[in-house]
Amino acid sequence: MQQRAVVHLSKAETMTAPKRIAVVCGGYTGEKAISMKSAEMVMNNIDRQKFDPVLVRIERDGWWAQVNKLDIPVDKNDFSVRIHDDAFRFDAALIAIHGTPGEDGKLQGYFDMIGMPYQTGGVLNMALTFDKFRTVSALREGGFQVAQSVVLKNTDAFKPDEILTTIGLPCFVKPTNAGSSLGISRVDEAEQLPAAIEKAFAENPHIMVEAMVSGTEITCGVMRINGKTTALQITEIVSYNSFFDYEAKYREDRREEITPARIAEQDFENCLRTSEAIFDFLDCRGAARVDYILNENGLFCIEINTVPGMSEVSILPQQCEACGMSKTELITQMLEG
Repeated sequence: MQQRAVVHLSKAETMTAPKRIAVVCGGYTGEKAISMKSAEMVMNNIDRQKFDPVLVRIERDGWWAQVNKLDIPVDKNDFSVRIHDDAFRFDAALIAIHGTPGEDGKLQGYFDMIGMPYQTGGVLNMALTFDKFRTVSALREGGFQVAQSVVLKNTDAFKPDEILTTIGLPCFVKPTNAGSSLGISRVDEAEQLPAAIEKAFAENPHIMVEAMVSGTEITCGVMRINGKTTALQITEIVSYNSFFDYEAKYREDRREEITPARIAEQDFENCLRTSEAIFDFLDCRGAARVDYILNENGLFCIEINTVPGMSEVSILPQQCEACGMSKTELITQMLEG
């Protein structure tokens, strides 16, 4: 069994007042419920000697700060909150929105315009990594191994036979811009392809058809710790469904997560170094999780999640704890690392 060294964090003492942090959650997609769980974990574990957290929900009908159990509207002009005659602003934002607008660069662009620091990558990094097809295309150009894929638009005329000639069976059909495995189908027979394409298009107007790579599914957390890109730990994912779909991700009886992964030492070290290289190549910040399939031909990067789940049962907090890092230290490093 492979063990990672305990991560040692620097402890800089400060006499300054706690920084007011907007813990931003919600969003406009089916991942809203997962975002709320991530924000709950942050609020329960953040270091309140260093930070003064305020929960901020972004929803289609408004942006709301939760102050003294009341929902106070957020002024979108400067991301301030007014209570009676007093207004306050935030020192920084911790973005916990999975999906749009927190994972696709939109919120990052807004924060850049008003000068608000945040813990994720910038606009270009987030927009690129939110698009699965463009991410794997960039990684391929960067020399990383990825599965073969094609992209389709809902305005395209396409022939299923031609797609399968290029990609083969089995394959996966997935929206390019949806997380938590929403809209993804595994296709084993040619006649399943049209329905899978229709399902993916219901989530997004751009989809991809990707060749299935058989092997062991693993995922590696990476983050900036004291200014250095650091791979944390590797988790092996065993899904009891045909693949790691939405049900398998969020129902504990449909999956098993094994940390550290049961893989050879050479593969283990290669995955750590590759994950750090991908994190830097894509100009990530904060924390990310890189997903792979490992087989006799090496590591195939499937995708990178730049706003990884932060709930009590999410993989990234599990990996941090396996490295000797508490949830509190994880949050601190995301904001300061």
